[in-house]
Amino acid sequence: MGITFFLASLAFLLPSITNATPLEKRATLDDCLSKGSVPTLAAGSADYTQSLKSFNNRVTFKPAAYAVPTTVKHIQDAVACGASNKVQVTAKSGGHSYASHGLGGEDGHLIVDMRNFANVTVDQTAQTAVIGTGGRLGDVATALYKQGKQAISHGTCPGVGVGGLSLHGGYGLISRLKGLTLDNILEIEVVLANSTVVTASETQNPDLFWALRGAGAAFGIVTSFKFKTFTAPESNIVFQYMASPSSASQLSTMLSALQNFTRNTQPPELNMRLFLSAFTTFSGVYYGNRTDFDKLMTPLLTSMGISTGGFSSVTTNAWLDTLTSFSNGPLEQTKPYDTHETFFAKSLMPEWLSPDALTALAKYWDADARANSRAWYLLFDCHGGKASAISNVAADATAYAHRNATFKMQFYDRVYSGEYDAAWFGFLNGWVKAINDASPGVDFGMYINYADTNLTRAEAHEHYWLGHYERLSGLKQVWDPGHVFEGPQLVGS
Repeated sequence: MGITFFLASLAFLLPSITNATPLEKRATLDDCLSKGSVPTLAAGSADYTQSLKSFNNRVTFKPAAYAVPTTVKHIQDAVACGASNKVQVTAKSGGHSYASHGLGGEDGHLIVDMRNFANVTVDQTAQTAVIGTGGRLGDVATALYKQGKQAISHGTCPGVGVGGLSLHGGYGLISRLKGLTLDNILEIEVVLANSTVVTASETQNPDLFWALRGAGAAFGIVTSFKFKTFTAPESNIVFQYMASPSSASQLSTMLSALQNFTRNTQPPELNMRLFLSAFTTFSGVYYGNRTDFDKLMTPLLTSMGISTGGFSSVTTNAWLDTLTSFSNGPLEQTKPYDTHETFFAKSLMPEWLSPDALTALAKYWDADARANSRAWYLLFDCHGGKASAISNVAADATAYAHRNATFKMQFYDRVYSGEYDAAWFGFLNGWVKAINDASPGVDFGMYINYADTNLTRAEAHEHYWLGHYERLSGLKQVWDPGHVFEGPQLVGS
């Protein structure tokens, strides 16, 4: 009878163990991590609480466990713990994801925080650098410069982690000349779902290398990147003009002129962005001399209806000062990272905005955006065009699917205090819908580094990766058949 009772009890318990949610597996995960001597943050500790603060206050999640490895072996053991317990594993590089993808994008992930993998080692002769995936862009830029005045192409916000940026794009104000961050990767060291460590490059595991450069979070945990570097340019023209469109017609004309110039005339040395908000600025960097700059800009500014008087500024800056001009703060980062905002964001990556699309965009701005008192903006980065280094990379060379995008458009709606009301989603959703409705038959891309939490899985797959998704989905089955690395919008989710 004792044996019968024991077996009956075991039969009763097994379903509860098997069907346990990831959050209910915390003790089991912690025990597994402890056996591998993987450093973790204890739930409720000050560091744990701080580490769970998302960049976007609107999107917060609770992990099943939180590992902070100091060695590659720790990462391997953490991945093994997640896989054996059927808990998704997520690498956190900087924690700057708009949708908190670094915290899993949902509750119940085993987080592998890469903060201790932030070294920057330059080979000045070869013009290469090995950079840990947990480095933040401001610190990376400073470290590169201190080692022979080297640099890489990267984004503008100094708090962004190099891992997430590099694996999914990486656009900044030298990208039209030097390419995206991911275009400058030579090698990647990555821990796979089976806990092995491999190198991915053009000659080693080339299919994995292809997938990592555009969809990397779904394929493993990167420990370090080897980048090609360049000597930082030291005489750069940084400019900013105030723009004041007063009607939908004026805005449409301004954007049409900018689009035509970007697609057909803009040289790679000129990098620009239009920031449309309650105040509107047109800014950027020219890597050349002032005479050539004036020859380029004078007719463009005239066609856009922008005056060079008033609050305009044109200065000549050294490299680090150039980066600081667009960083909204110092380059070198304090620890812990503690920058947070409350917002909702969307994106579009259009190859071409038709006259009807520009008209719809401008009319929505005139009728809806101008009356919105929140801290919204629409940023147009001049991403592509005939002379852009980004567009001159073959469309299928990497998993990044937006080579032909003229603009990289970021829609952003922020509140400075309190919560973001769900009713406000309609503002940006409506703006994108207006552009889509005016563009029948066009399938616009979207940028995963401006993650849109309103997208379904299928919509994210379609718009983030366009025609590359089918190949990525197949490679996911090769490199992570058990879906160890998964999130609500990642490849294979």
